[in-house]
Amino acid sequence: MSAKIKDVAKKANVSIATVSRVINNVPLVNEETRDKVLQAIKETGYRPNAIARSLKLQKTETVGVVIHDITIPYYAQIARGVQDISMQSGYNAIICNSDADNRKEEEFMDLFYQKQCDGIIFAGRELNESVRRKFEYMNMPVILCGIEDREGEYSSVINDYDQAVYSLMKHLKVMGHKTVGLIHGDKKRAYNAKRNEEVMMATSKELGMKINKNCVIDRDFTMKGGYLAMQEMLKGELPTVVVCGNDEMAVGAIRAIEESGMKVPEDIS
Repeated sequence: MSAKIKDVAKKANVSIATVSRVINNVPLVNEETRDKVLQAIKETGYRPNAIARSLKLQKTETVGVVIHDITIPYYAQIARGVQDISMQSGYNAIICNSDADNRKEEEFMDLFYQKQCDGIIFAGRELNESVRRKFEYMNMPVILCGIEDREGEYSSVINDYDQAVYSLMKHLKVMGHKTVGLIHGDKKRAYNAKRNEEVMMATSKELGMKINKNCVIDRDFTMKGGYLAMQEMLKGELPTVVVCGNDEMAVGAIRAIEESGMKVPEDIS
């Protein structure tokens, strides 16, 4: 038979209320008593009832997380970071992979609502109207990751794309490059793809560099996407350097270049 809170209280020779305070980290118990209760919990094998605890605290200590594609290292690192910090803070993270599928994202929102999550971290590809409606209906705290709410309703944690792209272009200029190609994702759906291109175009003019329209190609943020985009670029006049939207695209692009008989970075960087 599993131990109950009264068994812990008896073992530690304290009240049930004191045991409850220790379990819930209420700072009203001295260290000696807290240690006695923790030792009693260990010896009795008591496990707090998570449902009862969440009802009392009015929170589940659970965060719902939507990841665009967890197989991409960028998103895998986000998932790892969320999980690590959640555990350090005494929270659990329900991490769901959406594959940028709106239907899946809406289903995950329903799951988070049913589980009564305390908040949501959304690292999808875009904040579309269907997801926004779900957020409004659920009425939970929401943090966007890697995308921006252009209406300013939800907070975002994003890269400083303007500064990053500007620094990159200046570096390429110093390296002697005058013509630049760009392989990245769907500008209609991926916020960073659209912003990166805008800043690259503006910066290239400022620095006296050239980006031909036929050297700007949109594909999936995958190895295959980079491969197909580079194959297309190889049919025309090549730039001296190609910038890719992520590492997977870069690997695919390098493969296409090498299959064509050229070398990286000797023939194209």
